[in-house]
This record gives sequence, structure tokens and C-alpha cells, in this order.
Amino acid sequence: MEEIAKRTISLAATAMLFLLFSHHALAADFDLQAWIDGQIDSNSALAIAVVQLKDGQARDYVGGTLTPGGDVKTDASTQFEIGSITKAFTDLLLAEMVESGKVSYDTTIGSLLGDDFTFANEAVGGITLLQLATHTSGLPRLPANLVMTDPLDPYKGYDDEKVLQGLAGTRDKQPLGHHYAYSNFGVGVLGYLLGQVHGGGYIAALTELVLEPLGLEQTGFDIAERSARAFRSGEVVPDWSLDALMGAGALRSTTHDMQRFARIQLGEIDNPLTHDLADDREIVSAAGNFHVTRVWHVADTDRGKIYWHNGGTGGFWSFFGWQPDTNEAIAVLVSGDTEPTGLGLRWLGYRPSAPVADSIDEQIFGQYALNPSFGIGVFEINGTLVAQASGQSPVGLHAVGDDWYAIDVVDGSLHFLREGGRVVGLELAQNGVIQPAPKTANTAAAVSKTAVDVAREDLAAYAGEYPINASVKFTLRLADEGLEAKLTGQPFFPIFAKGDDVFFYKAVDAELHFERDDDGNVIALTLHQGSVQQRAEKAQ
Repeated sequence: MEEIAKRTISLAATAMLFLLFSHHALAADFDLQAWIDGQIDSNSALAIAVVQLKDGQARDYVGGTLTPGGDVKTDASTQFEIGSITKAFTDLLLAEMVESGKVSYDTTIGSLLGDDFTFANEAVGGITLLQLATHTSGLPRLPANLVMTDPLDPYKGYDDEKVLQGLAGTRDKQPLGHHYAYSNFGVGVLGYLLGQVHGGGYIAALTELVLEPLGLEQTGFDIAERSARAFRSGEVVPDWSLDALMGAGALRSTTHDMQRFARIQLGEIDNPLTHDLADDREIVSAAGNFHVTRVWHVADTDRGKIYWHNGGTGGFWSFFGWQPDTNEAIAVLVSGDTEPTGLGLRWLGYRPSAPVADSIDEQIFGQYALNPSFGIGVFEINGTLVAQASGQSPVGLHAVGDDWYAIDVVDGSLHFLREGGRVVGLELAQNGVIQPAPKTANTAAAVSKTAVDVAREDLAAYAGEYPINASVKFTLRLADEGLEAKLTGQPFFPIFAKGDDVFFYKAVDAELHFERDDDGNVIALTLHQGSVQQRAEKAQ
């Protein structure tokens, strides 16, 4: 559990992002170009390209430049990382290889790796290729042996050998559930295995069997000359390299190619693949308020079903969606902070409803102590059961057995212990190790945090830059809703006053403690996160 904060790297915005969407459809006269220009002017994005397709007519919208302050403007051939939209192409590769008889949807991991391959959890060997494709494999979002040597390129160096090591050790001493749980590891493993069956590796298989037949000449894995730079929080950041997990999110593409892909999905161009694309629209699993097919997430509207996927990497966001009943599609590619999923779904007519809440056993709510300085809080947020370790962000839990709950983002589970029917503690199973934690309170520490009101003019005193070293700094700004803070390479998060120059995050279990000089001026902050304390003086 102490690894969670380091390992919840987002490769993709998932179906749960509907919680962030506006509850209103876009107005009929919504000015998309003005919206793009606003994102560029506010430095929220470096480059944006959008293509809309309606009744056979395409319209392109673009804004920004390929580099900060550069002269080369964005157009429909500008390349972006498309992140987890890659997963849809990996799933199409699976469908093609099923059609050719090289594998089946029921083919298991174990059958492909052979009898000599040993799993710490034998159930992992029984995971099917269909379960990998539909995020129902039970694998965590990230493999336990992913060591992030570069937080700005977190998957770098995760090679074939590490994939096999990760599979061998995953979900040790834990039940393996098969609920929907978004897994970059799972689809990355799928791409790796399909590449092995093909014989030439994932890139060769996808290029030969999917990209070339589809005619997507601007879609691939190499950085093109007309590629936008990765951009996050107003700064250029490194492109991501996913190595052996590339099937989860390594593709790059353009709105030119996304338009062609949409026309194929809508039937305006004959299907060049060997399998029937109608099969890709068959719903096979539920995912909260959405459903999933073997390729797509599905959203219901009063105008018909939307088939979609989205993605996010270190410096890019993306959305691709299409609606056969209305004969329309939209693709939005972004270099920057602007996450386009809400806009894309709303444009296609989706109106969010309240989240579908699972039945939650409230007896497991509370605070649990792994040691005197490190604990786990269990509570619910908007109907979702979560656990939050000291100094870390809340992560989702899913029931996988009697009093067993899987932590979906990492290779870990919580096993709650009872005496006389009453929950008295838990066991954390992670990486093959069991750690006990007695229950110390019936309410999680995170739930008990309350903010105090601070006048806006008083909040302004905290705004500014607080360098930790020459390349990393805290930036605090006074936004419309209050004070926000960000660390270099990360987005802004709101912080809330606790009192006496102390502010806390809700996105992560951490606090900022501020210092003043004799004249009352704010001169420094100290980050308190778990057992870590890090001080930074305010730049003058």
C-alpha cells in the first residue's frame, strides 16, 4: 500500500470520468473554434486538432503550434500521442487474429506461455484474451514490478522480461476477481501476447493486420516531423515510451487518420478488415454507468449508442467517439491539460446520470493502522468504495470474495477481519506479503477533515513560486474557486484551509504548512505527506 502514491500513473481517462462531466448538453450554437482558441490563449493547451463527421461531411478545427512560441501551426496532419485509444486498435488486432484462427477469445494466458511457466496465483494463467481486452481480467492497473526510474516517462524500460516477471508474481496470496477494472497492465499484456503469437512482435502485428489494411498512413509508433510536443502545466514534458506495454497506449495519430477511421466505423468506407465490425459493437460487460464491448466503451443516449475510447499520457489527451444511429463522429486530440472526454461525449448527445453505486458494507468503514505512522482509511466517495493510505490518493476497491477487496490500481487487496461479526482489522496483501492492521477508528481520517473559511484577499498572500531545487518547484495560484497548488510536471489541485497557515489536499493525503516572517509575510512552505517533509522557500 505504501507504493500506491508512486504507482497510480494515469495512462488513460477511463469510463469513470463521467463524474467530471457537465450535466448539460452542448448548446446547438456552441463555438468549437472559440473554445479551442480559449484553451490555447490560456496556456491550457499547446495544440488542439478536432474533426467532426456528420452525414458524410467532415469539418476540421485546429489551434496552436507544434512547439511553444513556434511558427509551425497545428493542422489535420499534426501528430499527437493518442494514449489509450491504442487499446481499441489492440482489440481490433485480437479480433483479426481470432478471425484468422490464430487465437480465440477463450485462449488463456497460461496456454500461450506454456506448461513450464509458473504463476504465483494459478488463476492468472486462466485469464482469457477476451478478459484482457475488456478489463475484466482481475489484473491491477499497473504491474507490481514496474519501477519508475523516470516519473516523467514512467513505463520506460518495462521490457519483455519484466512483463513475464510481472505476470508470474501478480495477485499473489489474493483472490482474482473478474469485475470491470481498467487495466493498462492487462491490455499491455494482450498486445505483448498477440505479438508473440504473430511472431514479429506487437508493432509488426498491428501494422500488418490492422493499420495498413485500414489505410491509416499517419498512425504509428514513430515520432513524425509534424508532431506536437508533449505539454503539461505550461511546460514541455517528455514523450512516453511504453516498451513492452505499448499495446496499452503507445500509438500516435492525426485527425486526418481519425476521420478515415470514423468513416470505416460508420460504413462510409468498406470495411478493409477481415472480421465483421458489427461484432465489435456487441456488449459483453458493464462498467458503471457505461458498458464495454470487445473494443469500445458504450454510452447510451436518447439518440442511440455512442461507441468511444479516450486516452491520456504525460503531455496529451485524446477522445474518439462515433454514433451509428445519427451517422456522426468526433475526434479530439490535445497537447496540454485540456481533457476532452466530456466535450466529445456531450457533442454526441450523452447526458450523465448519477453514478451506479455498488452495495457497500459500511461495517468496513474506518481507519486501520499498519504501524504508528502509517494507516489506511476506508470510506466511500459518491457511491464508490475507496481506500486511502497515509500521504496518498484514494483508490477504488472492488469486492472479490468474502471480506476480500481488490485494489485495482496496484497489485494489492484488503482482507477485512471480524470477531463476532464485527470488523476489527484488516490484512493488506501486496506483492506476496500479508500485513495486519487493527481498526483504530470507525471513521476514516480523510473523512474527518473539514475546511475553514479564509477571505479571498488573505488567500492571495500564499500565491507564488516555491522552488525545491533548480528544476522542481511548487506553484500556488488564486483561482476562481480558491487556492490551487501544483508541483512541476503535475496539474494544479485545490487546497483547503485547515487553520493557522495549514492547508490540506483532498486529492491526496497531504498538507502544506506555511511560514511567515516577523512582518507577517509568507516566506516558505513545507509539504507534509506521510513520513515525508519537504521545505521550499518562496521566491522573491
